[in-house]
Amino acid sequence: MKSPLKNEIDKIKDAISFGMPGHKGKDFFDLNIKSDLTEILYTDNLLNPKGAIRDLHLEIKKLFGSKESFMTTNGSTGALHIAISMATSPGDKILIQRNAHKSIYNALILNDLDPIYLNTIYDEKRAMYFGIDQEELRDKIKKNNIKACVLVSPNYFGGILKLKEIIKILHDNNIAVIVDEAHGAHLYFSDLKKYSAIDAGADLVVNSTHKMIPSLTQTALIHRGTDRFSHDELLKFINIYNSTSPSYLFMLSIEAGLKYMDEVGRIELKNRIEDIKNLKREINYNLDLSHDSIIALDPMKFLFRIGNMSGEEILKDFLKNKNIRLEMGDLYYALALISPINSKGEIEKLRDAILSYDNNDFKEILPLKFEIPKRKMMPREAFLARGEYLSYKEAKGRISKEIIAAYPPGVPLVSFGEVIDPKIIESIDRYLNEGIEIIGLHEDKIEVVK
Repeated sequence: MKSPLKNEIDKIKDAISFGMPGHKGKDFFDLNIKSDLTEILYTDNLLNPKGAIRDLHLEIKKLFGSKESFMTTNGSTGALHIAISMATSPGDKILIQRNAHKSIYNALILNDLDPIYLNTIYDEKRAMYFGIDQEELRDKIKKNNIKACVLVSPNYFGGILKLKEIIKILHDNNIAVIVDEAHGAHLYFSDLKKYSAIDAGADLVVNSTHKMIPSLTQTALIHRGTDRFSHDELLKFINIYNSTSPSYLFMLSIEAGLKYMDEVGRIELKNRIEDIKNLKREINYNLDLSHDSIIALDPMKFLFRIGNMSGEEILKDFLKNKNIRLEMGDLYYALALISPINSKGEIEKLRDAILSYDNNDFKEILPLKFEIPKRKMMPREAFLARGEYLSYKEAKGRISKEIIAAYPPGVPLVSFGEVIDPKIIESIDRYLNEGIEIIGLHEDKIEVVK
């Protein structure tokens, strides 16, 4: 048997990492194969913890300040599915921030939910997403019988919502609040904890541990931030969505990563934040990432531009010619995720790489207005309907059976049951012309309702 995956990974595994996972490929864990165990005497059971895993959950609860914290081994995707299933029943209306991850949209199918979307403020001149309009939030609550709301904070570029204000509006209307805080586990170990979802009063909060702090890919936490839901409810849905054979190596990596953050990572976070400030000063960084709709910026997400290049071109060129792996690139920006595990020397190499390019003229940002498409069918109804495949260029006016999104970050241009309009087709063209991957396309075809 050939080993195509290993062959490709071997080519890039030693590159300096400014992408996920947060351990940055360094020798951080004891991954002794003898620790790859199952539920036997002494090892406890994740689906009914009464011993060591229960005790670890109590330690995590203290670190995050939650009512209860629980490990999951199916990433934030699985944890979000647990949270949304807990908070809703089939047919319920659920308010979703439009720049949510595709896993949240997939939960609409699993739970047969009726989504009401909140526009995410988009600045066309900067081609950036920010927060939400609180007046729009109030209006959509007034016009709809909303059962739950899913918010995203921080977003992919580090914008942190004004969560306390938003959650108060939702709770005043008896709406359960779920926060996808996948990119924000490290906030709890810094001065930014005051802007975290648990401190803001969210009912259910999801953190990836592998994104910004050191643990293995596919590890996450789900927290009860309030007593709206009970321990028994949480355990019931964890048993539905979690594997009955959770990886003990995954759980050990969560334990090791959080121990590191508590004992060392707090200091290293401060050090890296200072290193990033120095980096910005030395490259004459002048990107304005502020907006009235966000309360703070996560300093560990370093967004930058280079010369007349797209973000995707920067991403590829850095890996091929600089031996640096970035997290993502879009039409204009590249993103470096910096964790406490990154060293000062690695950040200096990132600086040198940026300064090695001609940065006098940036690529012109062209207007590309993002609007929520019209919806003609419930998501689950569209997903289960008979379909056919058409070239995306010929799909104008048709109802999509799937999510079409640039990846990463996977925010849908069109979702289940929505009408494909000319602006969506234009957006697909733009992304494909820049070499950016579009999920949901089958070669150049989209599956639409027949």
